[in-house]
Amino acid sequence: MKAYCTKNNVLVTEKTLRIFRKAIFSIPFDNNCDRRCKPTYYISIAIFIQHLICSATASKNTRKKAIFEGDDEWSCSVPFPYSLGEKEAPAVFKQSRELPFGRALEKLEAAGLIKIIRHDPSKHKCREFALSKQLLKALFPGDRKAYLRRKDRYSYLTDLYGKRQRPLTLEEMIAQASIKKPVVCHQVSKRKIPDTAFRERVTQVYGQLDYLHINLDALRDYCNVHPTSVNMMYYHNFISHLCDVGVKSISTSPLIVAYRQSYKTARLGGRSFEVGKGFQYLPKGMKWACLAWGYNYDIKSCQLELLRQELNRIGVSPKNLKRLETSYIMKELDVSEDDVKCFRFSTIFSAAFVSLSSKSVSKKRLNKRLGEAEADRVLKRWKKLMKPLRKDLKRLIDDYLSSGKTNRYGLCVRNAVGQNFNCTWRNARKEKKWQPMQMHRKLLAHMLQGLESSAVYDYVASNNGVCALEHDGFVSMSKLSEDGWKHPYLRIVLKNRAS
Repeated sequence: MKAYCTKNNVLVTEKTLRIFRKAIFSIPFDNNCDRRCKPTYYISIAIFIQHLICSATASKNTRKKAIFEGDDEWSCSVPFPYSLGEKEAPAVFKQSRELPFGRALEKLEAAGLIKIIRHDPSKHKCREFALSKQLLKALFPGDRKAYLRRKDRYSYLTDLYGKRQRPLTLEEMIAQASIKKPVVCHQVSKRKIPDTAFRERVTQVYGQLDYLHINLDALRDYCNVHPTSVNMMYYHNFISHLCDVGVKSISTSPLIVAYRQSYKTARLGGRSFEVGKGFQYLPKGMKWACLAWGYNYDIKSCQLELLRQELNRIGVSPKNLKRLETSYIMKELDVSEDDVKCFRFSTIFSAAFVSLSSKSVSKKRLNKRLGEAEADRVLKRWKKLMKPLRKDLKRLIDDYLSSGKTNRYGLCVRNAVGQNFNCTWRNARKEKKWQPMQMHRKLLAHMLQGLESSAVYDYVASNNGVCALEHDGFVSMSKLSEDGWKHPYLRIVLKNRAS
């Protein structure tokens, strides 16, 4: 693993920061040189000491491999390569002749903050350093885990010059984000999307998208009503994402902002995913709670309807698809309606092969609901019931393979949005290639998701007012008229609307 060092890594209390500053500024600086070099000098020291603190207290691997195991005065030794130190903490590691002042490494040892562990270059790649336990106890008295649970840790350990005095409120962060120019960067380069037809299609679609309006007060209220750690993680990540990309302020009461999403495409199937942890990344409860303006439409029974049409196209009766209907799955597997979607998708995208492995999502869900013995019995029955459908899907996959074209990369099958799937893919570096069943499952998913994405892209490309893409639907600024959606066999339903 390549060595690395972070700058803003440890959040601490104001008291800890004052002690740390006092220790860092106690290291003498060469006053004969340009005093404008002082910040560089002390920040290098702070980054170096922070790295030793993190590695000596949090990393078990460091302790196992340390040359010096530590004693009453010093922590275990921590490796720090010269090449990394020269880049991240030059005032500590570079030779004094290369700096306008004397370097800090020997001064840190003289001050008793670190101990340099002598090493044999033939046995170890870099020097190791131990940290004073007296400094550690002064910075973090008491239990480490209790300190990490404290709610008043607002400052970074390396913030020597007070640039982060207190946490910003949500309103202040949004005000700062609204000043900066919004950044929209769709990943549509030739390297990201090699297929020309597909690249041109999604570029046109992304160009049609409008601003997405977010009600941050409603989002905050939702998180206050459902204050789980998972929801708070999503909330903080989403707010950070908005601050990074920039927003347009719409209203201050309630607090409503608008931003444009940046998208990238999946390498398989042609679906679009938002870049970063934005609106599409949120769980559905939070997502529709914070939508300030718009209507969410989904394609009704998308995968089943696509399979029905594809089987009809090749002359296979779709009667076996009834085994994937909600009522049938609930009856046979004794699962709730919320779990039906998971079982249906896992069955379709595994080409109707049912896994009895303990690692499969379906098995884990049934284990929780029914117990392991009953789950095994239900899945074995389900596997038997899926046998007729498995034969139908094999014929469909064979039809897809027969439509492929061979080029210098092997057999490639193009889906409805113009994205190619390499059926003879091989990773030369790892000396791996598709297994036949693995390739068949991925090909089926590629073709079905291509048809699904094609229906959504066709609508968005020819209509204004769409502000967000979902995998099997979209969010429209206005309500669609009865003849607004035109597709030969897929129908859409209104799933959610802004409150």
